[in-house]
Amino acid sequence: MEERDLNITEQEARDFLQRYKSGEGGSPARSQAAIARELGISESAVSSFLSGTYKAPQKIVEKIAALIEANEKKKVAPKEPGYVQTSISKSVMNAIRYCHIQGKISVVYGDAGVGKTMAFKEYMEKNPLAVGITINPTYASITGVNELLADQLGVRERVARRITSEIVAKLRGSGRVLVIDEAQHLTVRTLNHLRCISDESGVGICFIGNEEIYARMKGSGKADFAQLFSRIGMRRPVATTDITKADVQAVFGGYEMDENAMDVLYRICRTKYGLRGAVNVFVNTAAVFEEITGSGIGQVMRDMNIGA
Repeated sequence: MEERDLNITEQEARDFLQRYKSGEGGSPARSQAAIARELGISESAVSSFLSGTYKAPQKIVEKIAALIEANEKKKVAPKEPGYVQTSISKSVMNAIRYCHIQGKISVVYGDAGVGKTMAFKEYMEKNPLAVGITINPTYASITGVNELLADQLGVRERVARRITSEIVAKLRGSGRVLVIDEAQHLTVRTLNHLRCISDESGVGICFIGNEEIYARMKGSGKADFAQLFSRIGMRRPVATTDITKADVQAVFGGYEMDENAMDVLYRICRTKYGLRGAVNVFVNTAAVFEEITGSGIGQVMRDMNIGA
């Protein structure tokens, strides 16, 4: 990518800053404080520069020129491919749809970076009756999950037991489905809590996560886990080795690249880095090179310390 000539006049810099502040050209408007943070100067310095009273304007002109260049590069920077149906995302979608239609429990589990979360987000976007939450360790408990569900369902109750009752009431007969991403963080007690919510409300739940979620639901064969495991109506293991060449073509086929480049991306997909790793390598390659070739991808892979 060619470097822009950064020589601009003080007035050009001032005019740009005014446009940048007001949000001309479709960009969001920014406060003077936000602009000061971007430039690494004080808000009073921005104010003085705009009014023409700053004593050393050239120092700020140089910062504004760099800001202009950065913004121009952002406009033409390659974007990550959006959601594309692959064999794995289709499998995830089918598992969620099964829960939605049948009111059952399913679990999709396996390798990271294969597109599970992308499929989860796509289902949420296309299905207004789906209730989706993403778990992190902070929300792994019954209280944490109830907070997330209460927020999604508009539950205002704050007493713990009543929150659960109102969640069940909101779900019963609603035609909804619960979809829980990063479900491996859930404790066994929380999993059983969600199983009870499913039983009482009649809505299905799809758990999405890594291998840990299925192992936790399966347990060790003890009676404590029997009710939970027996409720699993569908299980879908997914792995990076399930990614096909057709999947890679679907994701990257809209971009111009040679056959060798596509083959390297396919090989990355089937390693521990998965589709997510291939996308990261692709975006970085497109940012560095005018053409996406196998050799260019190889160089970026070395820079990123990724092997395929």
